[in-house]
Amino acid sequence: MDNIPIPNFTKMLVREKAVDETLSPRDSLELAINFHGDSIGALTTRNGLTTLGAQIAGSAVLGMSNYRNNAGTTYRLLAKVGGTVYSFNDSTWSSVRTGLSLTSKARFTNFLDLTYMVDGNAGSAVSTFNGSTFGSTNIGSLPAGDDIENYRSRIWVADSATDKVYYTDVVSTSQTISGGTSFIQVSPQDGEKITALKRHPRALLVFKQNHIYKIYSTTSADPDPSIFRGTYSKESIVEAKDGIYYHHPTGFYRFVFDGEQQEISRPIIDVIEAISRANYESINGWADSDHCYWSVGDITLDSIAYANVVCRYTISTQVWTLYSYASEIKRSALYDNGTLLRMIVGDENGYPFVFDSGTTDNGTPIFYDLQTHPLYLSNIKQEEKNIAEIGVVHENAQGSQVSYLPDTFNWKNAGTIKKEIAESFTVGAKFKKARLRLSGNSKGSPIIFREFNLLQVKVEGTKK
Repeated sequence: MDNIPIPNFTKMLVREKAVDETLSPRDSLELAINFHGDSIGALTTRNGLTTLGAQIAGSAVLGMSNYRNNAGTTYRLLAKVGGTVYSFNDSTWSSVRTGLSLTSKARFTNFLDLTYMVDGNAGSAVSTFNGSTFGSTNIGSLPAGDDIENYRSRIWVADSATDKVYYTDVVSTSQTISGGTSFIQVSPQDGEKITALKRHPRALLVFKQNHIYKIYSTTSADPDPSIFRGTYSKESIVEAKDGIYYHHPTGFYRFVFDGEQQEISRPIIDVIEAISRANYESINGWADSDHCYWSVGDITLDSIAYANVVCRYTISTQVWTLYSYASEIKRSALYDNGTLLRMIVGDENGYPFVFDSGTTDNGTPIFYDLQTHPLYLSNIKQEEKNIAEIGVVHENAQGSQVSYLPDTFNWKNAGTIKKEIAESFTVGAKFKKARLRLSGNSKGSPIIFREFNLLQVKVEGTKK
């Protein structure tokens, strides 16, 4: 009889819809919920969410932005909830703008020591925040709009109803904005609408649902789309350490200026397909030093529903995992308070959270689930195997459930981990193939999973 260690799962999530179980990399998983592989060779449960200050208001967060003046003396986090914009002074939230649409998305850009804000083409005019109040300082003649960006010393505003991108004059030496009525019209009324503006070192990118246009200057722009991908959600566009990423219904992509876009999400293709069409416009993304995250709402995989899912991509190792939270993350912003840089996310209930902080989701334990691909354990896949014990090497996993799925039958409970470092469970299982599983709930120190071991394995030969 042999003892067989199962390889470390360094490739993380590779779904069998992308690679059949007979070819799936042995160091990959069919399912990984709330685990990451940042320490290569081990899987660790994610950190939680802790409230920043207090609940802002009782409805979804519709926009977030960070204000920091150039002198580095004033720092504020802005959040729109319902028809009100609130400001956080690192202690409390207070109302700074009211009377806005209850449902429109707020978009922001920072320029000239001000935060510029739009609130939809049918909403209020462009407004600026100076660190304490909103007003009409330095807005020129800009109209209301759906998105706003600064690019090459101008402010640009997009109106999705008319497909117009308005622009100001170049900012003067006295830092004054003028103009704002001139515009470039981007493929008007073509069955798509402008969903986002995003500045790039070589052009201002204009996203529609399925195409991307480039504006190089006020006199030079693409008459036709240069890229046959786009996005339904401005908030899905993420600026990471190696470029721009975004969501399209066919997957997640890294932006390539010339040529075909780089698809990064093929390993989780059925996750992509499980994202509801109703959620395309509300997908929200953000990035840290080595990861991109996209909040995609509820999805169903293999008839199992997962709530408030976040797809997480690691740039350096090009691997995926899935997170699931107690509430849906709707918006995000990097908050600088002069001492700390923290990613803040706002949820569907008006709560602002410090992301990747604490050991629970605002008091709710973190559910975790890890499932392997089918293990055949021999080159002849129809051979029957007999396994005496399943071993688990871990840290802090006491209370976790160890299970196995023989052939295509139901999951069977092997036992609950009670011992530190390593534990084995007698199963006496016979099968041609089997999946292994570790699952549970955590509200303490992160669980570190290192290895499954199959003990006293005997190949009994081919049986009809």
